[in-house]
Amino acid sequence: MGRIFRPYWKKLISRSINDESKLPGIVSLSFEEKEYINSLKQRGLLPFVINPWLAGKLGESLAEHPEIPPGKNPLRLQLIPSPEEDNILENELEDPLGEAEYRVFPRLVHQYPNRVLLLTTGNCISYCRHCFRRCYTSRGDGFISTKEQLEIAEYLKAHAEVKEILISGGDPLLYDDFRIKNLFGNLFKFRHDVLIRICTRAPVFLPQRFTKTLIKTLKAHRPLWLIPHINHPWELTRETEKALRRVIDAGIPVQSQTVLLKGVNDNPDVLEELFNRLVFIGVKPGYLFQTDLAPGTSHFRTFIDYGLKIYSELEKRLSGLSLPVYAVDLPGGGGKIPLISHKAEKSDNLYYYYKSKTGKLYPYPKF
Repeated sequence: MGRIFRPYWKKLISRSINDESKLPGIVSLSFEEKEYINSLKQRGLLPFVINPWLAGKLGESLAEHPEIPPGKNPLRLQLIPSPEEDNILENELEDPLGEAEYRVFPRLVHQYPNRVLLLTTGNCISYCRHCFRRCYTSRGDGFISTKEQLEIAEYLKAHAEVKEILISGGDPLLYDDFRIKNLFGNLFKFRHDVLIRICTRAPVFLPQRFTKTLIKTLKAHRPLWLIPHINHPWELTRETEKALRRVIDAGIPVQSQTVLLKGVNDNPDVLEELFNRLVFIGVKPGYLFQTDLAPGTSHFRTFIDYGLKIYSELEKRLSGLSLPVYAVDLPGGGGKIPLISHKAEKSDNLYYYYKSKTGKLYPYPKF
């Protein structure tokens, strides 16, 4: 019997590293970091996982930029767990976006009238340490069952107002083409007029995932947009750019999302380079998000006042094509608002208070 062909991306996933001892030596973890990583699993916290290709890119970034202290490397900060994640503030929330309030099925969130969010899985290719859904992804729920998919299809049938579905997680592209194709087929059993948005880190964490068969599957289910999460110019590796161009060349539009992260990209020079490079590839920068109030992420959080100063500088440097919308998801279910056109209604010593689209005030901390 011949050998079963296994795509390269699956080999990379199967060889993923979740043990600090197997990282490239140049990553050079502190004793505290090693202890923290080793404690994650037994404490049920956001896992540490990194595939060999991504670990190699992290090592390359450390070697190529010796002028930047390892602890301030923008890729290392996002990928390597830190004991700072144990610092949980009183205003941080397990469900910072208030998704539970709008959950109509265990995996389906219907917050905005014309679109729904589908949480396909709790698993990721690698786990961003600033993850706003960390209390969900730390559970490691597997891929959504066929039964759940068909229940959601019935829901879409009954709700003609829904025009878009955000397919997220976790990362849906962690799973093979067969599951992705079946998911699309089941979801749109009764509706063929719903636009798909795939939210993913795969172009950055596993660009090898964008095979000819995946591109063919995505192309066959248009209208479909790819929404990659990209935070720093160093994430635009040669392989990542190739994957994004392959998607675009297939006629699939791509709009990025970026999170404003302290120590990673809270600098107008960095963001200017990122957004210009994205547009040059053919990717429209969509949103620059203020960091959500997820537990243990305060070391990534910039002050809104500082974010507004950065954005004001970007407005001077970038065209309308290159400039994303600076927005915040109001804590506790207030929804997404642009911070440039929606000024705070009031403030006190600790919080700004922003009005949601429903007219309710929601606080976001000043510091």
